[in-house]
Amino acid sequence: MKDPFNDRAQLLFKHLMALYLNQGRPVGSTALAKMPDVGVSPATVRNVMVDLEKLGLVHAPHTSAGRVPTDQGFRVFVDSILTLQPLDRHLTERIEQGFGQAQTQDELLGSASSILSGLTGMASLVMVPRKEQEVLRHIDFVRLSETRALVVLVLNDQDIQNRIIEFDSPVSESHLIRTANYLNQHFRGLALSEVKHHMVGRLDTLRQNMDQLMLAIVEATDQVIEQKMQQDLPYFVSGQSNLLNYEELAQSDKLKALFSSFDEHSHMLQLLNKSMQAKGVQVFIGKECGADSYQDCSVITTPYERDGQVLGVLGVIGPSRMPYDRIVPRVDMTAKILSSLLRQDT
Repeated sequence: MKDPFNDRAQLLFKHLMALYLNQGRPVGSTALAKMPDVGVSPATVRNVMVDLEKLGLVHAPHTSAGRVPTDQGFRVFVDSILTLQPLDRHLTERIEQGFGQAQTQDELLGSASSILSGLTGMASLVMVPRKEQEVLRHIDFVRLSETRALVVLVLNDQDIQNRIIEFDSPVSESHLIRTANYLNQHFRGLALSEVKHHMVGRLDTLRQNMDQLMLAIVEATDQVIEQKMQQDLPYFVSGQSNLLNYEELAQSDKLKALFSSFDEHSHMLQLLNKSMQAKGVQVFIGKECGADSYQDCSVITTPYERDGQVLGVLGVIGPSRMPYDRIVPRVDMTAKILSSLLRQDT
């Protein structure tokens, strides 16, 4: 029985993908027949195209006799045919330099997003670690007045968060120092979710062993931690305007739907959460992205980590017709460099 995806079909499909990724236009049988290693007539190529169409790998737009790959065709190409280009030292250095003077975790993540959009010419996403995963390294208070103080949370060593808290009664410097010492002694090194859990669990004991002012400081600190865990956006987005450069995405309705999906978070978060469970680079194509707004799009993601623990995911969004051989290594290297810089901060 004839194998519809035999060596000849695979060769022609590979050439079709290369031409389509490069030009973005339907590929005709004559163009494929002219490829130097094909060696068959346009009529034979057309017969192979019919087989590929039956397999669901290509289809013919109604405006042209040429073929373009389907989402399934892109999937077969990425999984079975794609050969990645090694990243040269120049690009690796460009990624390293892109992080520049970034110090805090949020600055590093923001830099990663900007680097990716600049390197790939697409929109980039960097998922922010869930706040409950962040580790409390130190807590301190700065007295601003009799009834106001600045609480300083040091998270992951270099991510510093400041909040002003107010009290109903005057608070002395000694109260602030004693409370800071107590909190550092019992909660330093714990994730924010654990700090929150233990702090709530200890409130009854604290009421017995602390005076009202110290208890007020602890309760205010608990509220600050709760706000910190809830406040931030789930991911950074950079380079959305880059998508205007791709004809298949540049229609106003399509871009509006795509940008709305970025803002609504839910579909993209589902995709990023799925990526966190996998190892290495993942490529989601068309409907695999989980929403109609991602039609004609692909999303390339990979996790980043600190000390072996996955913190989040970064990636790019662009047209399905993207140079996967160049984009995948750039996403992968950016994640590796980001992970190494996050390890330096611990």
